[in-house]
Amino acid sequence: MPESVAASHLREVLDALSAHDLDRVGDVVDEKFEFMDVGGGDTVHSRDEWRAFCDVFVTAFPDLTQEVQLLVDAGEYAFAEVVARGTHTGPLATPEGDIGPTGRTIEVPFCVVMHARDGLLVDGREYYDAATLLRQLGLASD
Repeated sequence: MPESVAASHLREVLDALSAHDLDRVGDVVDEKFEFMDVGGGDTVHSRDEWRAFCDVFVTAFPDLTQEVQLLVDAGEYAFAEVVARGTHTGPLATPEGDIGPTGRTIEVPFCVVMHARDGLLVDGREYYDAATLLRQLGLASD
């Protein structure tokens, strides 16, 4: 059975982020794409905001990679369990202000859900433990 648009585009987003290709990240989302970063408390409301959101992570972790552990194709929805890895050598923009480079490496598991309609991703959400990320950056204790 061929992969759905949602699954194919979700895979494309993850691959594009690992390649640091922000144009590709934006190519598969609707102009009015809505995405909620549940762990970080941020929501984007357009393709341009989505690119900017992705740029935050590419800037903070220039060697960012994302390894898909599991991808579930549910038709117009796709779900993935992913592990993000990288070294924090650039500023990490957060709603509370920038976090300066720590030089530390991260390995953060997260889950992402994407919804496709009319050939593009129209909305999505990602879930991760922000405290794990902060601990790995040396900014929170166990």
